[in-house]
Amino acid sequence: MVADSARPLLPASTARVSFRQPVSVSGFVDGGWWPRSRDLTAELPSLLDVLWTASREISRVSYNLDFWVPAPRQLMVEGRLVRLGGYRQQSPLLLGLVDLWGRERIDLLVVPPETAAEVAEPLLLAASATGGLDRPEALMAHALPATAA
Repeated sequence: MVADSARPLLPASTARVSFRQPVSVSGFVDGGWWPRSRDLTAELPSLLDVLWTASREISRVSYNLDFWVPAPRQLMVEGRLVRLGGYRQQSPLLLGLVDLWGRERIDLLVVPPETAAEVAEPLLLAASATGGLDRPEALMAHALPATAA
């Protein structure tokens, strides 16, 4: 991958994530996340760091069991206990994040780690578009036909 001089490459420890701005209750997903692997224990710390820095006290994460490698039920990140809940019926393209009090929920489109940058980057932007009503599967379906040509 060649670095674009106008856009510096992020360090490997930085989460590749985008969020809807301004925050709104409309839409199905609140943003997108492009992890580097399917290992939640390796990937979540950088994502949670971004959220905690933005004053989002995330303490629970729900994910699809079949998409990710097996993960523990709890994870200690930066001295904070995070509970992980894996579900087979949850979309593999969706990660659910809930705050300490259960009042705030953030749903992120998960762009599979093996996705090419020319597909993943527009997906992250589409997932964070204000008022987007597409579900994760529809966002992915819109992105993939462009690569088939």
